[in-house]
Amino acid sequence: MTERLLKFPVKCPICNTEWTCALSVTQIKESLEKGTPIRAYAECHDWHWDLKEHERDALASKIRT
Repeated sequence: MTERLLKFPVKCPICNTEWTCALSVTQIKESLEKGTPIRAYAECHDWHWDLKEHERDALASKIRT
């Protein structure tokens, strides 16, 4: 069975360029339940970072719909 992915926009914290990030719904749900970081990625600077609380809340809302 194929893992369902959720695509969502993120902005590079270095240059503010918008990128599309895709993570598995299962991974997002587990991170939300356990309170562990959800990592985002921007290609422009090959940069990874943890989503902020309001971004995590937005993902939780998207998963519920």
